[in-house]
Amino acid sequence: HSGDGVLNIVKGDGNTFATPVTITPAGVETYLAYWTGPDVAAHGDTVIAVFKALPFDGGKIYAVRSTDGGLTFSDTIRVDDHTTGRVFLPSLDLDNNGNPTAIYMAFEGSNADPRYVATRSLDGGLTFETGSEIASSNAAEACDCCPGEVVIDGNRQVVLYRNNLQNIRDIYGSLSTDGGQTFAAATNMEYLNWNINSCPSTGPHGLAMGDSLIVVSASQASGAYRVYVSVASWDNGLTFQHQTELLPPTNVNGKQNYPRISGENDTIIVVWEERETSNPEIFCSVVTNGNTNDLAVYKSRVNTVTSGVQTNPDIVYRNGFAHVVYSDAASGDVIYRRGTIIDVTGVEENSLLQIQTFPNPSAAGRYNLIGIPAGNWEAVVTDLSGKVIGSTLNSTAGGYELMLIETANEGVYFVQLQNESGSRLTVQLVKTKGEF
Repeated sequence: HSGDGVLNIVKGDGNTFATPVTITPAGVETYLAYWTGPDVAAHGDTVIAVFKALPFDGGKIYAVRSTDGGLTFSDTIRVDDHTTGRVFLPSLDLDNNGNPTAIYMAFEGSNADPRYVATRSLDGGLTFETGSEIASSNAAEACDCCPGEVVIDGNRQVVLYRNNLQNIRDIYGSLSTDGGQTFAAATNMEYLNWNINSCPSTGPHGLAMGDSLIVVSASQASGAYRVYVSVASWDNGLTFQHQTELLPPTNVNGKQNYPRISGENDTIIVVWEERETSNPEIFCSVVTNGNTNDLAVYKSRVNTVTSGVQTNPDIVYRNGFAHVVYSDAASGDVIYRRGTIIDVTGVEENSLLQIQTFPNPSAAGRYNLIGIPAGNWEAVVTDLSGKVIGSTLNSTAGGYELMLIETANEGVYFVQLQNESGSRLTVQLVKTKGEF
Protein backbone atom coordinates (compact mmCIF):
# COMPACT_ATOMS: atom_id res chain seq x y z
CA HIS A 1 0.00 0.00 0.00
CA SER A 2 1.66 3.20 -1.21
CA GLY A 3 0.49 5.32 1.71
CA ASP A 4 2.29 3.46 4.48
CA GLY A 5 4.43 0.75 2.83
CA VAL A 6 2.35 -2.01 4.43
CA LEU A 7 2.37 -5.37 2.62
CA ASN A 8 -1.01 -7.10 2.45
CA ILE A 9 -2.10 -10.47 1.12
CA VAL A 10 -5.61 -11.56 0.23
CA LYS A 11 -6.92 -15.04 -0.53
CA GLY A 12 -9.87 -15.87 -2.79
CA ASP A 13 -12.02 -18.94 -3.38
CA GLY A 14 -12.87 -18.27 -7.04
CA ASN A 15 -15.94 -16.16 -6.23
CA THR A 16 -14.97 -13.71 -3.49
CA PHE A 17 -11.87 -12.53 -1.66
CA ALA A 18 -11.38 -12.51 2.07
CA THR A 19 -10.36 -9.43 4.05
CA PRO A 20 -6.74 -8.42 3.26
CA VAL A 21 -4.25 -9.46 5.93
CA THR A 22 -1.19 -7.36 6.78
CA ILE A 23 1.90 -9.58 6.74
CA THR A 24 4.61 -7.02 7.55
CA PRO A 25 5.37 -6.53 11.25
CA ALA A 26 4.42 -3.27 12.90
CA GLY A 27 6.85 -0.51 12.04
CA VAL A 28 8.24 -2.25 8.93
CA GLU A 29 7.67 -0.39 5.67
CA THR A 30 8.33 -1.90 2.23
CA TYR A 31 9.85 -0.13 -0.74
CA LEU A 32 7.61 0.09 -3.80
CA ALA A 33 7.21 2.12 -6.97
CA TYR A 34 4.86 1.98 -9.95
CA TRP A 35 7.35 -0.38 -11.66
CA THR A 36 8.45 -2.59 -8.77
CA GLY A 37 7.51 -3.89 -5.34
CA PRO A 38 7.26 -7.10 -3.32
CA ASP A 39 6.98 -10.54 -4.97
CA VAL A 40 5.12 -13.69 -3.94
CA ALA A 41 5.26 -17.36 -4.93
CA ALA A 42 3.55 -20.52 -3.74
CA HIS A 43 3.79 -24.30 -3.89
CA GLY A 44 1.06 -26.31 -2.21
CA ASP A 45 0.42 -24.71 1.19
CA THR A 46 3.78 -22.92 1.26
CA VAL A 47 3.49 -19.22 0.38
CA ILE A 48 6.51 -16.92 0.57
CA ALA A 49 6.67 -13.17 -0.06
CA VAL A 50 9.88 -11.13 -0.39
CA PHE A 51 10.30 -7.39 -0.08
CA LYS A 52 12.83 -4.62 0.45
CA ALA A 53 12.43 -2.79 3.72
CA LEU A 54 12.82 0.97 4.04
CA PRO A 55 14.85 3.15 4.38
CA PHE A 56 15.96 3.02 0.75
CA ASP A 57 19.72 3.08 1.35
CA GLY A 58 19.90 0.96 4.50
CA GLY A 59 16.86 -1.33 4.24
CA LYS A 60 17.51 -5.05 3.68
CA ILE A 61 15.72 -7.85 1.81
CA TYR A 62 13.31 -9.92 3.91
CA ALA A 63 10.86 -12.77 3.43
CA VAL A 64 7.70 -13.76 5.28
CA ARG A 65 6.51 -17.35 5.09
CA SER A 66 3.23 -19.25 5.39
CA THR A 67 2.78 -23.02 5.61
CA ASP A 68 -1.03 -23.01 5.90
CA GLY A 69 -1.93 -21.70 2.47
CA GLY A 70 -1.57 -18.02 3.31
CA LEU A 71 -3.75 -17.89 6.43
CA THR A 72 -0.90 -16.93 8.78
CA PHE A 73 2.65 -15.70 8.19
CA SER A 74 5.95 -15.83 10.04
CA ASP A 75 8.03 -12.94 11.29
CA THR A 76 10.58 -11.48 8.87
CA ILE A 77 13.41 -13.71 7.62
CA ARG A 78 16.60 -12.07 6.34
CA VAL A 79 17.28 -12.97 2.69
CA ASP A 80 20.35 -10.96 1.66
CA ASP A 81 23.76 -11.28 3.33
CA HIS A 82 25.17 -7.85 2.45
CA THR A 83 26.49 -5.88 5.40
CA THR A 84 27.41 -2.82 3.31
CA GLY A 85 25.95 -1.38 0.12
CA ARG A 86 22.38 -0.94 -1.02
CA VAL A 87 20.13 -3.88 -1.97
CA PHE A 88 16.70 -3.84 -3.64
CA LEU A 89 14.46 -5.33 -6.41
CA PRO A 90 13.79 -8.76 -4.83
CA SER A 91 12.02 -11.60 -6.67
CA LEU A 92 11.60 -15.33 -6.05
CA ASP A 93 10.28 -18.65 -7.30
CA LEU A 94 9.70 -21.99 -5.56
CA ASP A 95 10.78 -25.46 -6.68
CA ASN A 96 8.65 -28.61 -6.50
CA ASN A 97 9.71 -29.16 -2.87
CA GLY A 98 8.60 -25.70 -1.79
CA ASN A 99 12.19 -24.40 -1.53
CA PRO A 100 12.66 -20.84 -2.78
CA THR A 101 15.43 -19.19 -4.73
CA ALA A 102 15.38 -15.42 -4.30
CA ILE A 103 17.25 -12.80 -6.30
CA TYR A 104 17.99 -9.17 -5.58
CA MET A 105 20.17 -6.35 -6.90
CA ALA A 106 23.23 -5.36 -4.87
CA PHE A 107 25.46 -2.27 -5.08
CA GLU A 108 28.75 -1.10 -3.68
CA GLY A 109 27.65 1.88 -1.63
CA SER A 110 24.48 3.46 -3.02
CA ASN A 111 24.94 3.20 -6.79
CA ALA A 112 28.25 1.58 -7.80
CA ASP A 113 28.64 -1.84 -9.47
CA PRO A 114 24.98 -2.94 -9.74
CA ARG A 115 24.67 -6.75 -10.09
CA TYR A 116 22.11 -9.45 -9.36
CA VAL A 117 22.59 -11.97 -6.58
CA ALA A 118 20.79 -15.32 -6.25
CA THR A 119 20.33 -17.05 -2.92
CA ARG A 120 18.56 -20.36 -2.32
CA SER A 121 16.91 -21.98 0.67
CA LEU A 122 16.96 -25.73 1.33
CA ASP A 123 14.53 -25.65 4.28
CA GLY A 124 11.40 -24.14 2.76
CA GLY A 125 12.44 -20.53 3.31
CA LEU A 126 13.44 -20.70 6.98
CA THR A 127 17.02 -19.74 6.12
CA PHE A 128 18.87 -18.59 2.99
CA GLU A 129 22.37 -19.49 1.85
CA THR A 130 25.19 -17.09 0.97
CA GLY A 131 24.30 -15.42 -2.31
CA SER A 132 25.86 -16.15 -5.72
CA GLU A 133 26.60 -13.08 -7.82
CA ILE A 134 25.39 -13.28 -11.42
CA ALA A 135 28.13 -12.36 -13.89
CA SER A 136 27.55 -11.30 -17.50
CA SER A 137 29.41 -12.94 -20.40
CA ASN A 138 30.88 -9.51 -21.22
CA ALA A 139 32.27 -6.57 -19.28
CA ALA A 140 28.88 -5.17 -18.26
CA GLU A 141 26.66 -4.56 -15.27
CA ALA A 142 23.00 -4.94 -14.42
CA CYS A 143 20.69 -2.10 -15.47
CA ASP A 144 20.42 -0.37 -12.11
CA CYS A 145 16.63 -0.12 -11.61
CA CYS A 146 15.11 -2.78 -13.91
CA PRO A 147 13.49 -5.61 -11.89
CA GLY A 148 14.85 -9.12 -12.47
CA GLU A 149 13.13 -12.49 -12.41
CA VAL A 150 14.00 -16.07 -11.43
CA VAL A 151 12.36 -19.09 -13.12
CA ILE A 152 12.60 -22.63 -11.71
CA ASP A 153 11.90 -25.91 -13.50
CA GLY A 154 13.24 -28.95 -11.67
CA ASN A 155 17.01 -28.63 -11.26
CA ARG A 156 17.15 -25.84 -13.83
CA GLN A 157 16.97 -22.25 -12.66
CA VAL A 158 17.50 -19.09 -14.66
CA VAL A 159 17.98 -15.52 -13.50
CA LEU A 160 16.64 -12.99 -16.03
CA TYR A 161 17.62 -9.32 -15.89
CA ARG A 162 18.33 -6.29 -18.06
CA ASN A 163 22.01 -5.92 -18.87
CA ASN A 164 23.86 -2.62 -19.37
CA LEU A 165 26.82 -2.74 -21.74
CA GLN A 166 27.80 0.88 -22.36
CA ASN A 167 24.09 1.85 -22.54
CA ILE A 168 23.07 -1.16 -24.70
CA ARG A 169 20.31 -2.59 -22.51
CA ASP A 170 19.07 -6.03 -23.59
CA ILE A 171 17.62 -8.83 -21.46
CA TYR A 172 20.15 -11.45 -20.33
CA GLY A 173 19.78 -14.85 -18.68
CA SER A 174 22.04 -16.84 -16.37
CA LEU A 175 21.39 -20.60 -16.12
CA SER A 176 21.90 -22.97 -13.20
CA THR A 177 21.64 -26.74 -13.72
CA ASP A 178 22.37 -27.70 -10.11
CA GLY A 179 19.30 -26.30 -8.38
CA GLY A 180 20.61 -22.76 -7.92
CA GLN A 181 23.95 -23.62 -6.37
CA THR A 182 26.00 -22.15 -9.25
CA PHE A 183 25.09 -20.01 -12.27
CA ALA A 184 26.79 -19.75 -15.66
CA ALA A 185 27.80 -16.41 -17.17
CA ALA A 186 24.68 -14.64 -18.44
CA THR A 187 24.01 -14.44 -22.20
CA ASN A 188 21.75 -12.27 -24.38
CA MET A 189 18.07 -13.23 -24.62
CA GLU A 190 16.96 -10.32 -26.83
CA TYR A 191 19.53 -8.99 -29.34
CA LEU A 192 17.56 -5.75 -29.80
CA ASN A 193 20.57 -3.50 -29.09
CA TRP A 194 18.47 -0.91 -27.27
CA ASN A 195 20.71 2.10 -26.71
CA ILE A 196 19.42 4.31 -23.89
CA ASN A 197 21.48 6.37 -21.47
CA SER A 198 19.23 5.87 -18.42
CA CYS A 199 17.51 2.91 -16.87
CA PRO A 200 13.98 2.37 -18.31
CA SER A 201 12.64 0.66 -15.14
CA THR A 202 11.07 -2.30 -16.93
CA GLY A 203 12.23 -5.89 -16.62
CA PRO A 204 11.63 -9.41 -17.96
CA HIS A 205 9.32 -12.24 -17.00
CA GLY A 206 9.80 -15.90 -17.91
CA LEU A 207 7.95 -19.18 -18.45
CA ALA A 208 9.42 -22.69 -18.42
CA MET A 209 7.81 -24.86 -21.09
CA GLY A 210 9.57 -28.19 -21.62
CA ASP A 211 12.97 -27.64 -23.19
CA SER A 212 12.13 -24.00 -23.96
CA LEU A 213 12.42 -20.90 -21.84
CA ILE A 214 10.01 -18.18 -23.00
CA VAL A 215 10.83 -14.61 -21.98
CA VAL A 216 8.67 -11.50 -22.32
CA SER A 217 10.07 -7.99 -22.06
CA ALA A 218 9.52 -4.44 -23.25
CA SER A 219 11.96 -2.43 -25.33
CA GLN A 220 12.02 0.91 -27.14
CA ALA A 221 14.68 -0.25 -29.59
CA SER A 222 12.30 0.27 -32.54
CA GLY A 223 11.51 3.84 -31.50
CA ALA A 224 8.36 3.06 -29.48
CA TYR A 225 7.83 0.78 -26.51
CA ARG A 226 6.91 -2.70 -27.73
CA VAL A 227 6.43 -6.09 -26.04
CA TYR A 228 8.74 -8.86 -27.29
CA VAL A 229 8.49 -12.62 -26.78
CA SER A 230 11.84 -14.43 -26.96
CA VAL A 231 12.35 -18.19 -27.00
CA ALA A 232 15.55 -19.86 -25.82
CA SER A 233 16.58 -23.49 -25.51
CA TRP A 234 17.82 -24.43 -22.05
CA ASP A 235 18.18 -28.17 -22.61
CA ASN A 236 21.95 -27.91 -23.08
CA GLY A 237 23.02 -24.50 -21.89
CA LEU A 238 21.03 -21.36 -22.63
CA THR A 239 20.71 -20.55 -26.34
CA PHE A 240 18.59 -17.80 -27.90
CA GLN A 241 16.39 -19.14 -30.75
CA HIS A 242 13.84 -16.62 -32.04
CA GLN A 243 11.72 -13.59 -31.13
CA THR A 244 8.23 -12.18 -31.81
CA GLU A 245 7.11 -8.55 -31.55
CA LEU A 246 3.56 -7.92 -30.30
CA LEU A 247 2.40 -4.91 -32.28
CA PRO A 248 -0.33 -2.67 -30.77
CA PRO A 249 -3.89 -3.96 -31.36
CA THR A 250 -5.13 -0.99 -33.40
CA ASN A 251 -3.11 2.21 -32.96
CA VAL A 252 0.36 1.87 -34.51
CA ASN A 253 1.49 4.77 -32.32
CA GLY A 254 0.53 2.93 -29.15
CA LYS A 255 3.00 2.00 -26.42
CA GLN A 256 3.30 -1.34 -24.63
CA ASN A 257 5.04 -2.14 -21.36
CA TYR A 258 5.24 -4.37 -18.25
CA PRO A 259 4.44 -7.77 -19.85
CA ARG A 260 3.87 -10.95 -17.85
CA ILE A 261 3.53 -14.52 -19.11
CA SER A 262 2.00 -17.79 -17.94
CA GLY A 263 1.10 -21.06 -19.58
CA GLU A 264 0.43 -24.77 -19.31
CA ASN A 265 0.84 -27.56 -21.88
CA ASP A 266 0.62 -25.75 -25.25
CA THR A 267 -1.38 -22.76 -23.98
CA ILE A 268 0.55 -19.51 -23.51
CA ILE A 269 -0.95 -16.20 -22.34
CA VAL A 270 0.82 -12.82 -22.23
CA VAL A 271 -0.66 -9.75 -20.54
CA TRP A 272 0.70 -6.21 -20.72
CA GLU A 273 -0.10 -2.54 -20.27
CA GLU A 274 -1.28 -0.95 -23.54
CA ARG A 275 -1.21 2.84 -24.04
CA GLU A 276 -3.02 3.51 -27.29
CA THR A 277 -3.85 6.99 -26.00
CA SER A 278 -3.01 8.57 -22.66
CA ASN A 279 -5.38 6.05 -21.06
CA PRO A 280 -3.53 2.78 -20.23
CA GLU A 281 -5.49 -0.47 -20.46
CA ILE A 282 -4.68 -4.16 -20.01
CA PHE A 283 -4.43 -6.44 -23.04
CA CYS A 284 -3.67 -10.12 -23.45
CA SER A 285 -2.57 -12.42 -26.23
CA VAL A 286 -3.25 -16.18 -26.32
CA VAL A 287 -2.09 -19.24 -28.24
CA THR A 288 -3.16 -22.83 -27.69
CA ASN A 289 -0.68 -24.47 -30.08
CA GLY A 290 2.55 -23.59 -28.25
CA ASN A 291 3.71 -21.38 -31.15
CA THR A 292 4.87 -18.03 -29.76
CA ASN A 293 4.86 -16.49 -33.24
CA ASP A 294 1.05 -16.70 -33.20
CA LEU A 295 0.93 -14.43 -30.14
CA ALA A 296 1.20 -11.55 -32.61
CA VAL A 297 -2.16 -12.54 -34.14
CA TYR A 298 -4.72 -12.61 -31.31
CA LYS A 299 -5.15 -9.71 -28.87
CA SER A 300 -7.99 -8.92 -26.48
CA ARG A 301 -8.70 -6.25 -23.87
CA VAL A 302 -8.87 -7.59 -20.30
CA ASN A 303 -10.32 -4.64 -18.38
CA THR A 304 -14.04 -3.96 -18.65
CA VAL A 305 -13.90 -0.39 -17.30
CA THR A 306 -12.17 1.70 -19.97
CA SER A 307 -12.09 5.02 -18.13
CA GLY A 308 -9.19 5.92 -15.86
CA VAL A 309 -5.83 4.18 -15.73
CA GLN A 310 -5.34 0.40 -15.59
CA THR A 311 -1.75 -0.70 -14.99
CA ASN A 312 0.66 -3.35 -13.68
CA PRO A 313 -0.97 -6.62 -14.78
CA ASP A 314 -0.02 -10.13 -13.71
CA ILE A 315 -1.23 -13.52 -14.96
CA VAL A 316 -1.46 -17.14 -13.84
CA TYR A 317 -2.93 -19.79 -16.17
CA ARG A 318 -3.91 -23.12 -14.58
CA ASN A 319 -6.37 -25.89 -15.44
CA GLY A 320 -8.06 -23.97 -18.25
CA PHE A 321 -8.48 -20.71 -16.32
CA ALA A 322 -6.62 -17.43 -16.83
CA HIS A 323 -6.35 -15.45 -13.58
CA VAL A 324 -5.41 -11.80 -14.15
CA VAL A 325 -4.86 -8.99 -11.65
CA TYR A 326 -4.12 -5.35 -12.35
CA SER A 327 -4.23 -1.97 -10.63
CA ASP A 328 -6.98 0.58 -11.21
CA ALA A 329 -5.39 3.94 -10.47
CA ALA A 330 -8.68 5.86 -10.30
CA SER A 331 -10.13 3.73 -7.49
CA GLY A 332 -6.85 2.56 -5.97
CA ASP A 333 -8.13 -1.01 -6.12
CA VAL A 334 -6.53 -4.22 -7.30
CA ILE A 335 -8.87 -5.77 -9.88
CA TYR A 336 -9.15 -9.54 -10.45
CA ARG A 337 -10.63 -11.14 -13.56
CA ARG A 338 -10.90 -14.83 -14.44
CA GLY A 339 -11.22 -16.01 -18.02
CA THR A 340 -11.51 -19.17 -20.07
CA ILE A 341 -10.19 -19.69 -23.58
CA ILE A 342 -13.07 -20.07 -26.04
CA ASP A 343 -11.40 -19.83 -29.44
CA VAL A 344 -8.09 -18.55 -30.70
CA THR A 345 -6.88 -21.11 -33.25
CA GLY A 346 -8.26 -24.05 -35.16
CA VAL A 347 -11.89 -23.91 -34.04
CA GLU A 348 -14.42 -21.53 -35.58
CA GLU A 349 -16.48 -19.52 -33.10
CA ASN A 350 -19.67 -20.68 -34.83
CA SER A 351 -18.83 -24.24 -33.83
CA LEU A 352 -19.21 -23.26 -30.19
CA LEU A 353 -22.59 -21.68 -30.83
CA GLN A 354 -23.87 -24.90 -32.42
CA ILE A 355 -22.97 -27.14 -29.46
CA GLN A 356 -26.05 -28.23 -27.53
CA THR A 357 -25.94 -29.62 -24.00
CA PHE A 358 -28.90 -31.28 -22.36
CA PRO A 359 -30.10 -31.57 -19.74
CA ASN A 360 -28.32 -28.44 -18.55
CA PRO A 361 -28.70 -27.88 -15.61
CA SER A 362 -28.63 -31.53 -14.53
CA ALA A 363 -29.20 -32.97 -11.09
CA ALA A 364 -27.55 -36.29 -11.99
CA GLY A 365 -24.42 -34.68 -13.40
CA ARG A 366 -25.00 -36.43 -16.75
CA TYR A 367 -24.99 -34.38 -19.96
CA ASN A 368 -25.37 -35.03 -23.68
CA LEU A 369 -23.10 -32.90 -25.90
CA ILE A 370 -24.34 -32.49 -29.48
CA GLY A 371 -22.65 -30.56 -32.30
CA ILE A 372 -18.99 -31.18 -31.45
CA PRO A 373 -16.87 -31.47 -34.62
CA ALA A 374 -15.62 -34.94 -35.54
CA GLY A 375 -12.45 -36.10 -33.81
CA ASN A 376 -11.09 -37.90 -30.77
CA TRP A 377 -11.89 -35.55 -27.93
CA GLU A 378 -10.76 -35.67 -24.31
CA ALA A 379 -12.42 -33.69 -21.51
CA VAL A 380 -11.05 -31.83 -18.47
CA VAL A 381 -13.71 -30.52 -16.07
CA THR A 382 -12.95 -27.74 -13.60
CA ASP A 383 -15.04 -25.86 -11.05
CA LEU A 384 -15.10 -22.07 -10.68
CA SER A 385 -11.85 -22.09 -8.69
CA GLY A 386 -10.02 -24.04 -11.41
CA LYS A 387 -9.93 -27.33 -9.45
CA VAL A 388 -10.10 -30.39 -11.72
CA ILE A 389 -13.24 -32.50 -11.16
CA GLY A 390 -13.35 -36.17 -12.08
CA SER A 391 -15.51 -37.10 -15.09
CA THR A 392 -15.90 -39.55 -17.96
CA LEU A 393 -16.58 -38.78 -21.64
CA ASN A 394 -18.15 -41.45 -23.83
CA SER A 395 -18.97 -41.35 -27.55
CA THR A 396 -22.63 -41.92 -28.46
CA ALA A 397 -24.52 -42.23 -31.74
CA GLY A 398 -25.53 -38.56 -31.60
CA GLY A 399 -22.41 -37.03 -30.05
CA TYR A 400 -20.90 -37.46 -26.59
CA GLU A 401 -22.10 -38.15 -23.05
CA LEU A 402 -20.25 -36.61 -20.13
CA MET A 403 -20.71 -37.73 -16.53
CA LEU A 404 -19.39 -35.91 -13.48
CA ILE A 405 -18.26 -37.97 -10.52
CA GLU A 406 -21.05 -38.69 -8.03
CA THR A 407 -19.42 -36.52 -5.35
CA ALA A 408 -19.48 -33.37 -7.53
CA ASN A 409 -21.28 -30.60 -5.65
CA GLU A 410 -24.01 -28.39 -7.07
CA GLY A 411 -22.61 -25.46 -9.02
CA VAL A 412 -21.11 -24.26 -12.28
CA TYR A 413 -18.46 -26.30 -14.11
CA PHE A 414 -16.38 -25.75 -17.23
CA VAL A 415 -15.58 -28.57 -19.63
CA GLN A 416 -12.52 -28.08 -21.80
CA LEU A 417 -12.52 -30.47 -24.75
CA GLN A 418 -9.32 -31.10 -26.70
CA ASN A 419 -8.68 -33.34 -29.72
CA GLU A 420 -5.51 -34.86 -31.14
CA SER A 421 -4.85 -31.84 -33.38
CA GLY A 422 -4.80 -29.42 -30.42
CA SER A 423 -8.19 -27.80 -31.08
CA ARG A 424 -10.04 -26.85 -27.90
CA LEU A 425 -13.63 -26.13 -26.95
CA THR A 426 -14.97 -24.89 -23.63
CA VAL A 427 -18.54 -25.63 -22.50
CA GLN A 428 -20.27 -24.44 -19.31
CA LEU A 429 -22.40 -26.91 -17.35
CA VAL A 430 -24.56 -26.51 -14.27
CA LYS A 431 -25.26 -29.19 -11.67
CA THR A 432 -28.34 -28.47 -9.56
CA LYS A 433 -30.75 -30.12 -7.13
CA GLY A 434 -33.59 -30.61 -9.60
CA GLU A 435 -34.03 -30.95 -13.37
CA PHE A 436 -35.18 -27.88 -15.31
